[in-house]
Amino acid sequence: MQILNLEKGMFFQMGKGQNWRVIHPDMGAKQITLNHGLHAPGQEFTQHTHDETEDLIVSLEFGGAMRQGHIYTPFKAVDALFVPANEVHGTKNTTDRTARVMSFQLPPDMALYRGERDVKEPPKPKEGHASGIQIITMDQAGPVFGKPGDWRNVISREKGAKHLAMDYIQLYPGDEFDHTSLETESVYVLTIGKAQVTDKGQTWEIKSHDVLFLSPHDTFHLKNNGAGPAKIVNCWALV
Repeated sequence: MQILNLEKGMFFQMGKGQNWRVIHPDMGAKQITLNHGLHAPGQEFTQHTHDETEDLIVSLEFGGAMRQGHIYTPFKAVDALFVPANEVHGTKNTTDRTARVMSFQLPPDMALYRGERDVKEPPKPKEGHASGIQIITMDQAGPVFGKPGDWRNVISREKGAKHLAMDYIQLYPGDEFDHTSLETESVYVLTIGKAQVTDKGQTWEIKSHDVLFLSPHDTFHLKNNGAGPAKIVNCWALV
C-alpha cells in the first residue's frame, strides 16, 4: 500500500488548466491511473477520446460542464461522469470559482501524458451520435447494504462498465471497515474528513485529499476518527 496525495502528483499539459497524474505506470501502477485537476473559470480540459480506456471523472468542487462538440452538459460537485472508450469528451469550468476534479482511467492511456491528446483541433462527435456518457450523483447512487455508514455503488459492470468499478462511502464518526484482498489494483481517495489507517501493525493518520493506492492482495483497516463525516471515493479494476 502507498499513501499519496492529490496535490503532489506530476504535472501534465492538457488544455489551460493545471493537471497532475497521481497514480500512473511510472510510479508502479499497472491497471489504473488517477489524475487531479484545478481549472479556473472558463478553462477547459481538451476534448479527446481514449482508444480502449474507460474514464471516470469525479467533480469535487464547484462543478462545470461536460463538452461533446457543441453540446455542454452541466454537472455539479459530488457528480461522477462515466465515459466509455472511444467517446469524445472534455470538461469546462462554467462556474465563477476554481473547480477541482479527479479522474480514473482503466486501462492506462499513456498518450494523455505524452501530450498526444492535447491538440488544436480536437475530435468531435459524429452528427446524430447518441452519447454513452453517464452523469451520476454519487450520494444518490444505489445503496450497498451491510456496510458501515452510507455506502453507494456508483458504477460497475452491471451499470455498463467493462474495466472499472467505483463506490462512494460516507462514514460517520467511529465507523470503520476492512478492505478485503482483491485480485486487482484499488484506490481510495479521502475527499473530506479525517481517518486512521492500519496495515501490518502500523497506523497512519490521513486527511482530505490523501490517497491510498493498493496493489493486488493488499489489505488495511480504516476508521473515521474525526469529529464529522469522512467521505471516500473507492475505484478498483475489474478482472
